Amino acid sequence: MSSKKIRAIIVDDENRIRRGIERLVLSCGEEWDVVATFGDGQELLDAYQEEPFDFDILITDIRMPIMDGLTLIKEMKKFTSFSPMVISGFDDFSYLRAALREGAYDYLIKPIDREEFKVQLESIKEKIMINRHNQEELETMKKQSSELTYMKELKKLNEITSGFEIDVSIMDWTNDFPSGNYTLMYIRIDQVLSHSRAMEKNEWNTWMLAHENIFDEMLNEFSEKYWRWKGEGASFWILINNSNDNSENFKKEVYEFAVALKNNVKRYTLFSNTIAISHVFTDLAFLPTVTKDILALMQYRLIYGEDQILQQEMEEQLILGKSETKHATELQQSIHKIIQSLERMNEEELIKNVTFFASELQTLRVPSEIKLFVQSLSIQMINYLIKCTPRLSQDLLDIQDTSRLLKNIGNFAELNEEIKAWVMGVFHKLKIVSEDKVLNQVEVARAWIVENMKESITIERIARQVYMNPTYFCEYFKNQTGETVHEFVTSTRINKARELLLTTNLKVYEVSEQVGYADTKYFSKLFKKYYGQLPSKYKESVKAK
Repeated sequence: MSSKKIRAIIVDDENRIRRGIERLVLSCGEEWDVVATFGDGQELLDAYQEEPFDFDILITDIRMPIMDGLTLIKEMKKFTSFSPMVISGFDDFSYLRAALREGAYDYLIKPIDREEFKVQLESIKEKIMINRHNQEELETMKKQSSELTYMKELKKLNEITSGFEIDVSIMDWTNDFPSGNYTLMYIRIDQVLSHSRAMEKNEWNTWMLAHENIFDEMLNEFSEKYWRWKGEGASFWILINNSNDNSENFKKEVYEFAVALKNNVKRYTLFSNTIAISHVFTDLAFLPTVTKDILALMQYRLIYGEDQILQQEMEEQLILGKSETKHATELQQSIHKIIQSLERMNEEELIKNVTFFASELQTLRVPSEIKLFVQSLSIQMINYLIKCTPRLSQDLLDIQDTSRLLKNIGNFAELNEEIKAWVMGVFHKLKIVSEDKVLNQVEVARAWIVENMKESITIERIARQVYMNPTYFCEYFKNQTGETVHEFVTSTRINKARELLLTTNLKVYEVSEQVGYADTKYFSKLFKKYYGQLPSKYKESVKAK
């Protein structure tokens, strides 16, 4: 780990509080340093734009006279990466929710509790040190020219699995990676809190090192190309690439590797692992969506227990492993069909699939199995709504409905009616919210792109506007228009740029910013690709005519 100090910036419009926070930060240890303090968000933004400087954590008040803390976080994130901590005198959930949207996972209410503040800083310190550790590993690899490409790829993968959204216009980052089949693995140490509390820090670090060594030794012997990086907490990511076309053999090979990895970890360490494996995919542009799917899949530990290998394509087999009923496969497949019907907003198909699911439940004779399948339906509906319709209120589908539902039901007829009412209730609420949007998803998406071309545009953000799964939306858009989302966004921006060049006095870098490109060189390169000349030359040649 790096011995470099953790650099903090403090922003608060009250001098006394600002100085108090500074003393609190410095009291947390010699590894902390306060590099600057400001009385308002605008002061920090102006100072940074005049002469950029490095810092790791921004501690800011919310309400300040010129620029508030949440706006400050949003503006500063356009220039640099950091960990935000929000401090407010207002115990207001709306502020907390807004702070979470801006990535401020640490939120304190004034007056500041010293011990709570130190606990928060220690948590942030761990994240920063992990990021530094990852960065130092990348810097070491940078010295070896043969691994320079790998370093860039690993950095991009780390950003994506950490939640950074990528603008559609720069989706060509995938060109740096080889073609072929891919699968993503997410590995978590089971019972990590119990293990870490039962061990001294040195002992914990030793076992963690042994754990990682097993990964590295096995990956070095693995025949496929791979990328491994550390996730948050005691977790790891592995992206595996196979250049052959046989996805079934590749899937089998990855599964066998996961089994061997899990067994070796149990044999040579005190730990066990749960491993989630994605489906096989060929387009890395879908990696953000695949990441969300894998994180959602990991939630199935709550149902199936730890020390498992979870696969997206094998959910029905997982159910079979927990149930002796011959109808387990049909039940799990009917759940998939219910989710697909919701995605298509097909009411007739949804009623049919819900009816089949409810009838199949009647074949079960063990209450725990009934609860298992109803809970599986609940979780998969929640996952769908979270991933595809983030604007819906969280009370739309409460997982606790499962327990209340089963507790109050006396027979299968009642269960059948309650499940229908429950699922169809979700459908009708979803229909009300999305009714205006789904009439013409492509036109809605196009209009939103045109209106927001100045902002960062990601596949996920566009898909939210039409309440569709990001992967399905991309396929739908191309089928309807004959061009990819990336192609439409780029051509729309470049055409708008041409208009601005010829009808305004804006400079090239200003035009670039107006159409959503922070990198003027990259913008000029794209413009030349479309119009055969750099923007300035093109403007001169048109006006000369």
